[in-house]
Amino acid sequence: MNQGLDFLTILRRHFPIFISAFYLALFALAISLYLLLELYLPPQADFGFYMVMTNMGMSIYLCLANFLVIRGRPWALWLIVAAMVFCILVIVGHWGRRAPDLLYSIGLLLPLSTLLTLNSKRYRAMLAAMVEVRGQRAAWRKRYK
Repeated sequence: MNQGLDFLTILRRHFPIFISAFYLALFALAISLYLLLELYLPPQADFGFYMVMTNMGMSIYLCLANFLVIRGRPWALWLIVAAMVFCILVIVGHWGRRAPDLLYSIGLLLPLSTLLTLNSKRYRAMLAAMVEVRGQRAAWRKRYK
């Protein structure tokens, strides 16, 4: 096992970039879903129930995608990118309707900053480290099975 890839070294080096990308994506999804539900649900509908259920579903989706990234599956990054593209399309498609422009601006800034974080050198290094750890786990299982 590579000595540079022990758990505490990976955690100390890559956790801040991972958690910042996760929270940026979570807040971007929350704002875009709020704007989407604000525009399309009738006012007498149970807005709170739909808001909670939709946010819970998207949070589970985002958690599963990030869990796959942690487990060393680099293709799972495209699941997060697809969610951020969805957020951008919702914000741009509904710009200037019933919500204030500041909310639309923040809603556009969050997915773009998430995509910038996902494209950073440290996040790519984290993905490479996770893929290498996955390979080491597979080799260990094969050796001791």
